[in-house]
Amino acid sequence: EAFDEDVIADTERLIADFDTRIDALESLIAKAIRDVDDTARDYTLMVSVPGVSTITALSLLAHMPELGRRSPKSIAALAGLAPFDHESGKLKRRAKISGGRARVRRALYMAALGAIRANDRFKAFYTALAARSGSKKLAIVAVARKLL
Repeated sequence: EAFDEDVIADTERLIADFDTRIDALESLIAKAIRDVDDTARDYTLMVSVPGVSTITALSLLAHMPELGRRSPKSIAALAGLAPFDHESGKLKRRAKISGGRARVRRALYMAALGAIRANDRFKAFYTALAARSGSKKLAIVAVARKLL
């Protein structure tokens, strides 16, 4: 039974063990960031941006080592936030974002939602673009690209 005292106690021990492992891994990650000056500076800069959480900053550090070494357009393409035309012959469709690094794109999308809520500048940019384009999702992606 799921409500048996032994099952509950065993489950609580497992959760406590996982919490201990998570804490150990988080301290190893923090030490690795502190040990490299450039990484520590980049991390501090990233988390200072409204809406960018520790998880987003760690995702960017782990999955986008090119940050700061390439142009903004190529970084946006690597993250999958650059619009690409979908045209062939007479067929002309709306440009869409595609490809890139999905983990980075998802982390930036969530950071963009937080930035829109937390920062008046990002909120004004989002509102103006959403009104102009008629697409809220397009405006969120634009904020994510601006964060990047």
